[in-house]
Amino acid sequence: MILELLWPEGSGIPGPHIPQSEVRAVIDQAREQEGKEAYIDPFRRLRELQGEEGFTCIVKEGTKYQLQSLEVGSKRTPREKPSASLWRQIQEASNFKCLHCGKQAPDVKLSPDHRVPRSRGGGNEESNWQPLCEQCNNLKSSSCQGCDLNCYVCSWAFPETYKSIIIDDNNKAQIKRLADSKGQHQSDLVNEILRNHFSRL
Repeated sequence: MILELLWPEGSGIPGPHIPQSEVRAVIDQAREQEGKEAYIDPFRRLRELQGEEGFTCIVKEGTKYQLQSLEVGSKRTPREKPSASLWRQIQEASNFKCLHCGKQAPDVKLSPDHRVPRSRGGGNEESNWQPLCEQCNNLKSSSCQGCDLNCYVCSWAFPETYKSIIIDDNNKAQIKRLADSKGQHQSDLVNEILRNHFSRL
């Protein structure tokens, strides 16, 4: 259904630019026909089509998708889940809590997540699994899309080690004012301040 949407009858290649809203509608329709609830993150299914089925010719530009060629790459190794016994051990190790937000099962449904995404070389070994609630899992999936930063110092991949850094509003305002006055990007300024601080220790 997604491919038919991206390459409608009579269309050439590259195909038309299809907005996310139409992609979501097609995926929701397929779920409804199966008698299932709509996905929170329907675009994850599209990313799996791109990765696991080899359709890297589907390209996202802004909020639109386009089928840019008919070349299909090799399929990736099918997605696996940890065995029931291993999944139980993983959950027990976290006291049945989502490692990112800390919410506890059964208040939230935990799902197994690859710390380092398979698209970045992560495997199915025990150390690469973590329990995340469905909401955090979807947020992580969206955050990882197109990211090429170091997974091994990421608060999504290793939340028990690298906590999310929260800067209070007053400091954000001061950073913005100083960055604007120096003509710098705010992130560059913060990293410069941190480098200067650590160099004096």
